[in-house]
Amino acid sequence: MKKITAYLILFLSSTLITFAQIIPEKGVPLIKNFTPIQYQNKGKIWDIKTAPNGIVYMAADKGLLEYDGKTWSSFTGSKGFTRSVQVVYDSLIYTGSDLDFGVWKKNKFQGFDYSSLYPFHKDLQEVSEEFWDVHQLNEDILFVSSQNIYLYKNQQLVKIAAPAKFTGNFWLNDSVYFADEKQGLFVFNDFSLRKVFEYPGNTKLEIIGIYENANGLIIVTRDSGLYQFVSGKLSRLENALSENLKIAKVFSFEQIGKTHVAFGTVLKGLYIADSEGKILHHVNKHKGLPSNTVLSLHYSQDGKLWLGMDYGISSLDLENNFTYFFDYRGDFGTGYTALLKDDEFYLGTNQGLYQSKWAELNNNLEFFRAQMIPETEGQVWTLENIDNKVFMGHDKGLFVVNENRVEKLGGQEGVWAILPYKNYLLTGNYNGISIFQKEGNRWTFMKKMELILGSCNQLILEKDNILWVNIPNYGIIRAVLNNELNPEERLIFPEENFEGHDAFLLKHDNRVQVMTDKFQYAYNDSDKEFRKVPQLKIAPQLEGLLPGIHKSVFLNSDYEFYPVFNGFALKYLRYNDVVEQKKYILTLRKIEAFKNQEMRLIYPDAKVSFHFNNLRIECIVPNQKNVLYQYKLNYETEWSDWIPENTFDFVNLPPGEHEIRVRASVQGKTIGEQPFFLNITPPWYRTWYAYLFYVLLILSTIYLIRARHKKALKEQRHKMLLKEQKALHEQAEKHKQEIIQLEQERLQAEYHQLKQQLKSKTIELAKKARDNEEKNRLILTLKESCEKAQNNPSISKLKLAEMSRKLDSYLSVEDNTFEIQMDELHQDFFRKLKENFPGLSNNDLRWCAYLKIGLNSKEIADILNIQPSSSYISRSRLRKKLSLKPEEDLYTFLNSKI
Repeated sequence: MKKITAYLILFLSSTLITFAQIIPEKGVPLIKNFTPIQYQNKGKIWDIKTAPNGIVYMAADKGLLEYDGKTWSSFTGSKGFTRSVQVVYDSLIYTGSDLDFGVWKKNKFQGFDYSSLYPFHKDLQEVSEEFWDVHQLNEDILFVSSQNIYLYKNQQLVKIAAPAKFTGNFWLNDSVYFADEKQGLFVFNDFSLRKVFEYPGNTKLEIIGIYENANGLIIVTRDSGLYQFVSGKLSRLENALSENLKIAKVFSFEQIGKTHVAFGTVLKGLYIADSEGKILHHVNKHKGLPSNTVLSLHYSQDGKLWLGMDYGISSLDLENNFTYFFDYRGDFGTGYTALLKDDEFYLGTNQGLYQSKWAELNNNLEFFRAQMIPETEGQVWTLENIDNKVFMGHDKGLFVVNENRVEKLGGQEGVWAILPYKNYLLTGNYNGISIFQKEGNRWTFMKKMELILGSCNQLILEKDNILWVNIPNYGIIRAVLNNELNPEERLIFPEENFEGHDAFLLKHDNRVQVMTDKFQYAYNDSDKEFRKVPQLKIAPQLEGLLPGIHKSVFLNSDYEFYPVFNGFALKYLRYNDVVEQKKYILTLRKIEAFKNQEMRLIYPDAKVSFHFNNLRIECIVPNQKNVLYQYKLNYETEWSDWIPENTFDFVNLPPGEHEIRVRASVQGKTIGEQPFFLNITPPWYRTWYAYLFYVLLILSTIYLIRARHKKALKEQRHKMLLKEQKALHEQAEKHKQEIIQLEQERLQAEYHQLKQQLKSKTIELAKKARDNEEKNRLILTLKESCEKAQNNPSISKLKLAEMSRKLDSYLSVEDNTFEIQMDELHQDFFRKLKENFPGLSNNDLRWCAYLKIGLNSKEIADILNIQPSSSYISRSRLRKKLSLKPEEDLYTFLNSKI
């Protein structure tokens, strides 16, 4: 894809059909003023030129000024005051200044860089030249001072001396004329000066400009008016223009096309005339200029006349078919309505009714003159020509105007609107509608219309007897009138039905419509409702146009009146007679890359750091109004919406190449659509060398990882071996501990088994002892029986004595088996008890042995053959003998401490 590398004019141009140059005579062309602070206080403006793309360049005290219709820019070059400028094309400009001249070339950032061409910088003390003019003659550039001409040709300078002293130089018909202080007028021809004429007699003329009309050359002088050079003879022109210029003192001159000329004066502002000398416009401070001293003039291809003045800069839009009458002097106020009748112009304003001759609205006068008609002081709302009489709707009521006097009709106050209806007059008043009837040649008040109240500021007749009424802050009423002029039917449409403000009625294509500042509504008779319709261009947008009901008024076939704040405007209606071609060029102004508050200028095809991936692009159709713009980023299928802003922001653009297309719309015609490219560079970590580094880093990492892995594997194997050895050792130790634990558990089990067996044996012995005791009791009983038998004399005494001896012998044998076994089992235990507690009896020791083996009190009572309560008492005595505290357990004490 082909990219743009030279951005002298970035975008395509488009040719549109525009109106030919016809300058209306009435009113002041639209003036736009610029104060010094707006153009950066760069001093006075000495010369003005326009580039092919429409940008205006000015030679100012402090450098080169540039204006594109929205933004002022300045560039500093030579040290002296810049006096003259010549634009070759959009990117190449030549200027002359005090003691210097040079060339400006546009750089890639859409700014200008200056290079001096003046060859005598080292000899400034000997030479003092001021270069007040620069001309382009074919491919050559002429730099002109009062002493010399410097011809810049093929990057070489040729110096041509003045005959005496140049007082001026002028461009006409592709030739450059030079006025010499003493010897007259010369024309530059092939490196030499050819004389055109000498000054007559001893007269010295300070020539300011030259133009041509049907008779010959017209010479414009500073102090002597106009001269004409015809058939080799120079003569003074005697006309009004020449006399005015003689008084005003001409300082600057400019041709406006082929048929008009402009004169900037020292004392009286600007004069515009046709080539035959008829003054069309005289514009001064009374008519809107900031100063009466015009230092420089320039007519641009877009129809604007630029004025550099002693204070400020102004432009007059000569191709605009609207002209203005602003009340800078406080003479008449804001115009609300107007009427033209029999060459008399009536102007109704907020101050009263004014009258003037139609010809007095011509702009060749110093200011607009109008006389207030007596007794009309106050607000005038409307003027109507009815039956060849002028009717005035006034704040004070309804009036008939007869030349320069007025007559009031009726006593009603405040008349907004006047409407003829059959043989009546209807007036919309501050409160309701008044009806007037004609009696002979006079109109008299008849009555107030019923059922309609409020401030009726508009009355429109739809057909026959259908009346429409506009009542602000209430709504719209459609009334069908009967023969008594009263509404027999009413339709009320509240104000809330219409979106927007300043609703007013109008009749378009025989349909009643309501227009607001946002929408237009048309009445549909079938369903008795208003519906939105595409808004029609009823009136163009003007500077200070009054809103709402204050409509335009057709004055005659050439002019239409428009009410504006602090004055009024006239629209010239004959611009469609002739048309011509005009080019509009969409131009790149600058590209900025930014992040947060930091911003950098860049240029097309530039590489932009990813840190500055937010772009702001400014382009413009220079010095044109009502331009709309669109843009499209990369290969998006849809364009953006049309917007009036000429600056576009693109935020967070990704790295890579981006194509941006911009186009504009002027008067409905699309121009431009030229692509340009920018490259957002990726961050360093996404560049090719970064990716190469990443590959090397990955390979190195893989190698290191593998080496480390091998080393780690080796170390891991060693660790695993040690771990296995440790695990085997720990396992062996664990098995050993398990064996010890099992052995301990076995011994513990055997201990508990033995203990249980001991307990069982102890109980068994105790039972055996008890049985023995019972036997003893039996034997004791037998013994007693024997004793009784012995006492019986029938039995042999010997036998009974023997029985008795044997029983005694048996009874005397004591069964000590249990005590013997207990003593054998607890010998060591008894020993320790006796050592620690010598006061213990054998019975106490036996109690301790029973308790140690785990017998409870009941079991001990059974063994000892005593009552359980006695067992508890014996246990308490034992605790005292062992000196135990209440909280100490007897069983624990005997098993742990003894």
